Amino acid sequence: MQNNWGTVIEFDDPLDFFKMPVGYWKNLIYQKHLLIFKKMNFDKTDYAKFSLHFGDPWKNADYLYSKEHREDVDVGDQTVTLSPFSNRTSSRIKTAPMPYHADIPNRSVRPFPFRSLWITKNPRPTVSGITGFLNITEEAFIYLTPAQQELLHRVKIIQQSWYTPGTDIQEYNLIKTHPVTGVKSLRLNYYNTATYKGAWICGVKIDGILQADCSLVAEFIDQLLKFQELQYFHTWDTYDISIYDNYSFIHNRTPLLLEEGDERHFYRINIDHTS
Repeated sequence: MQNNWGTVIEFDDPLDFFKMPVGYWKNLIYQKHLLIFKKMNFDKTDYAKFSLHFGDPWKNADYLYSKEHREDVDVGDQTVTLSPFSNRTSSRIKTAPMPYHADIPNRSVRPFPFRSLWITKNPRPTVSGITGFLNITEEAFIYLTPAQQELLHRVKIIQQSWYTPGTDIQEYNLIKTHPVTGVKSLRLNYYNTATYKGAWICGVKIDGILQADCSLVAEFIDQLLKFQELQYFHTWDTYDISIYDNYSFIHNRTPLLLEEGDERHFYRINIDHTS
């Protein structure tokens, strides 16, 4: 992917994943921020076990916060909750693209979890639902303009609930710090506009003064998007697994293009960071 972040992994047998020493995968995800596993034709139990190697997978009750669908899978003496997600259509459709954002940024306990996605059906991978990742860690700070760098410690970001706009209003510094690695990164997300009224960010302050809009957020994202070395675009093959650190990236998705009878299906798992 890039010299210092992201890596693609493929096994002769996907169960070889479980042969690595305890802690190997957790160390690797913190080094690389983004892992893509190819040809992981697991069953759901294997995928649930996979998640245990990275941190603390969300339980059923945790998903009530995000309003994602839930499916419990028993793994030995514990239960891992998967979140199935499907796009299916009885006629040709084209959905809107998803703008750059991070997952679960406003949760009061353990925000910005790892998110893992395992795709089990993807009928049109080269033209539909390509996912872009943008590195927003401190490695990216040098790519900001001098004026933007000067603002880093003067900006506050006001966030709201994505699920119930206008609630859970919280104010944060523009720079956040990873709870495990200590790596600093930008608190960027798509923001409240006429198109995305449920977006996370609903206000920006500079030196305590509320700005007329949130366009500063877009200016930061647009600046970083000028540099290819900060980006990776993933075309989803069936049985790919991605796992990424939401502290380190924002991500987007191109439009979904589905023909009659198509189904695009994922299982997702949110995994909290543990030291």
